Amino acid sequence: MRGLRVLDLSHNNLSGVIPSYLGELQLDMLNLSFNMLHGQVPIQGVFQNGSTVSIVGNNELCGGIAELDLPPCPSSKSSKNKLSHRMKVILVVVGLVIFLSLFVSFFIFLRWHHVSKKKTSSMPSIKQQFLRESYAELLKATNGFSEANLIGVGSYASVYKGILDHVQMVVAVKALNLQTRGASKSFMSECKALRAIRHQNLLKILCVCSSVNFHGNEFKALVYEFMANGNLGNWLHQVSVGDNEQLEDPRNLKLIQKMGISIDIDSALEYLHCGCESTIIHGDLKPSNVLLGDEMIVHIGDFGLAKIISTVSSDVAQGQSNSIAIRGTIGYVAPGKKPTDDMFKDHLNLHNFVKNAFPERVMEIVDPYILLEHKTTRWIKDCMVSILRIGVACSMESPRDRVEMGSVISELHNIKNTYLNEGLNQE
Repeated sequence: MRGLRVLDLSHNNLSGVIPSYLGELQLDMLNLSFNMLHGQVPIQGVFQNGSTVSIVGNNELCGGIAELDLPPCPSSKSSKNKLSHRMKVILVVVGLVIFLSLFVSFFIFLRWHHVSKKKTSSMPSIKQQFLRESYAELLKATNGFSEANLIGVGSYASVYKGILDHVQMVVAVKALNLQTRGASKSFMSECKALRAIRHQNLLKILCVCSSVNFHGNEFKALVYEFMANGNLGNWLHQVSVGDNEQLEDPRNLKLIQKMGISIDIDSALEYLHCGCESTIIHGDLKPSNVLLGDEMIVHIGDFGLAKIISTVSSDVAQGQSNSIAIRGTIGYVAPGKKPTDDMFKDHLNLHNFVKNAFPERVMEIVDPYILLEHKTTRWIKDCMVSILRIGVACSMESPRDRVEMGSVISELHNIKNTYLNEGLNQE
């Protein structure tokens, strides 16, 4: 195995002590995360650098280098001393107190044990949760965070395209602007949300960096999979290109692609709201945060404003329409909020705009490219009526009147299948 550079043994239910000979391998990265390993971590070879080895998810490991932040391994002598001390305490208690006092003492002991166990079982630190990259590695990967590598700018961070040399992987590096108020909180919120979720339509975090730059300033970054097809906003709207910021026409998405993207987004939201141990509210869902990978598969990103709630509030459960203040960036439109176009005056919002055209004038408000894409409009109109009916139902002001996400996904799949069958019949 002389040519082996990266060894990933995570999620394999491995048990026992970490073999010391693994440290003798000439590896750039060793991933032993989420197994059932225990005992002392070696300190030779690859184990000498905390950024080249990941052992998160193995709660019974001890020792190792200080950077791994593991508890010290207990010695047999200290265990005997603890046992001897407990025996003395028990003998003194039995000899000096009555049964009632012993019962009270035992009750207090149980309470203390419960609190200490709760503390030790709390969520691991960010350093333990994700693989880490150094500032120097990210600086090299992004060509010094150059303008040529810049692919996006947000409220709290800038995103750069980069290549991690040691794994030869194209990534997106989200570097936080820590001088902006709320950026550090956004970083912590995103880490907290991402370590609790895993879904094919959510952007996967690869590693984090929490360090200092070469000027001695604090530096924080998140490293994600790179999405080659950009974000949905660039496919729907004009984008500026070049130094003179000329507007480039949006790239046209076919109707079947739009339906697939809608299904992916709905699947991700259903998972966040209903499929996690705690409900996660994204808080900033908009086209620019809907990233598109290979085959135009959706990956929702930017969880900097995400909120994790253990239970649904009573107002939401009772179907109240009072909403939390919009804290996301420009582009998010909640029910009742109006687009900025001059035509949206008085009580006209996007929900009412679609509802007023429903169903006879539906084809007047849809993307004209849809009409150019198809030879006949009759069955396309039926398809659009079905889709927009779902949109109207999902944007009702009262949560009680909205459709459940599971029903939305099922209905969209039915519409997509009908569309495909009708398309074959038209050929």
